[in-house]
Amino acid sequence: MRNAAAVRSVTLVGCLCVMTLAPRTASRADDPRGDAVVTIKTGAMTVDLSERAAWTIQRIVYKGTEVGTKTGAYGAVVSIPAIGGWVGTGHTEGGIEQIQEIALVVDGEPAELTDGASYSCERAILTKRSMLDKIQLEATLTFENQRITEHHVLTATEDVVVSRVYAFMHCVSNATRQWIAHLYDGREKSGEFADSKDLNWHTGWEWTASYDPISGKGFLLRLLKLPEGSPPAEEDEQPTEEGGEPRTGVEVHTGYWDHERYHKLYVQLVTGDTIKEGTVLDCECVVTCFDAVSGAWKERARQVATELVAE
Repeated sequence: MRNAAAVRSVTLVGCLCVMTLAPRTASRADDPRGDAVVTIKTGAMTVDLSERAAWTIQRIVYKGTEVGTKTGAYGAVVSIPAIGGWVGTGHTEGGIEQIQEIALVVDGEPAELTDGASYSCERAILTKRSMLDKIQLEATLTFENQRITEHHVLTATEDVVVSRVYAFMHCVSNATRQWIAHLYDGREKSGEFADSKDLNWHTGWEWTASYDPISGKGFLLRLLKLPEGSPPAEEDEQPTEEGGEPRTGVEVHTGYWDHERYHKLYVQLVTGDTIKEGTVLDCECVVTCFDAVSGAWKERARQVATELVAE
């Protein structure tokens, strides 16, 4: 069912409200980033986008409750040892994500990415093309019906050695106390947060949700599309960093960092040490929020997850 949802694919073109930026060398001294924040409101969901974090999500509020917190980075990021580490979104240890084109369209009309701008809409689409060192990122964020569809296409323009590739990151509120995960084979896993600072990786997760019993609000992420060569795993595993048989294709690992700052949700693409020139990693997810009473929140999460692919 991983491709059951209709996939929205918005191609960056040199037209409405597209700002083209001259290429820059990714260095800390040459920092083109500003501090603008733009707000998108769709239904009961409000999302802040941050220029300093390469126009990625900064915060998600649902019915007045901060479900995605302003405590870390969202979006896509890669770790490249040769340049010093992380590059992408708000991470700059290895350099700054270099935006080449960026555009926002709100209810079919071009919109400005200016500080303090706020748009209440039926549908908004943010498109971006940028460079993470030798990896090009084409990102499309669609805000509609109080959900966010995130489509990231990562393409290696040269051979590049990587240590980590995170396709998606979300800073889920540390007020959430429980989580549930649904596997592609139909089984479920669940657990509780203890702010232990543990980060455990799992394979085979189709969707996952977490729940805050005080506010009665939940956060849910469902994977809609995985890279070529990454069939869903049949078992939930705790992958190891080294050893075992040589990898073929791309493995998808999902996990929560059970931290006191946030319960950060990662989707990691395990590609091997070197991503070859021309490799395309195409992936998509959708996130949304929901209301539920404490004793029935898992049932509500299952219903919401089903609705995300039924339309």
